[in-house]
Amino acid sequence: MAYNRYNFLLRVKEVNELYFKYDAMGVTAERIYTDHVYPQYKISRTTFFAYLKIPYYKELEQEENAKAKREAARAAQLNLFDENENFKI
Repeated sequence: MAYNRYNFLLRVKEVNELYFKYDAMGVTAERIYTDHVYPQYKISRTTFFAYLKIPYYKELEQEENAKAKREAARAAQLNLFDENENFKI
């Protein structure tokens, strides 16, 4: 499967939700990384902290809007054949 920004943002969202879940319990960021994030996602400590800085909620919304526009453009595309016609050979 090809890499795309939407899947990246979903992974960032999962990491952030995992962080906020354990941070609310008072667990340190280093412990969250070593015990929960690294075993599941196999990302470096630097990447983990970079993920925490990404405003994924805003970017996810933009990606979903762009996806909706692409779908609308695809639906407006004219078809070579009308699906309602029955062709007999």
